[in-house]
Amino acid sequence: MTPSDSLPTEPIVKTTARILCAALLAGALGEAAGQAHQPPKVTADTYVWEQTENPYSGDAEAIAEGQRLYRSTCYICHGDTGARGPNLRKSKLKGQAFMKIVIQGRKGTQMPAWKGKLTESEMWKIYSFIEAPLP
Repeated sequence: MTPSDSLPTEPIVKTTARILCAALLAGALGEAAGQAHQPPKVTADTYVWEQTENPYSGDAEAIAEGQRLYRSTCYICHGDTGARGPNLRKSKLKGQAFMKIVIQGRKGTQMPAWKGKLTESEMWKIYSFIEAPLP
């Protein structure tokens, strides 16, 4: 019997291969999972507007829909009067300037880009809700 006959090389090679495959798979899945939560990159300069002004201003039905959308997307950060995000009712940004932030997010903050997650129409409805007088 030679020294190499006593070493269980086949189980070691299989185990090493399994560990390597698992590590590669975990890395690939981790990268894919990280990318799934990244908003699409959209710059306001290249965005093609469907509406240049708020088509829902003063529309009670659109404001109610905007409130529903706000509660399900914005409220967690902005609350009714600001929270970890600013009070949007007091924003100095109006119209398209406001919408650009919603569309592309705000770099260096937790504000995500909503392009691809909300339609422009839904974003305008949220804006209508924010701009509407409180009941």
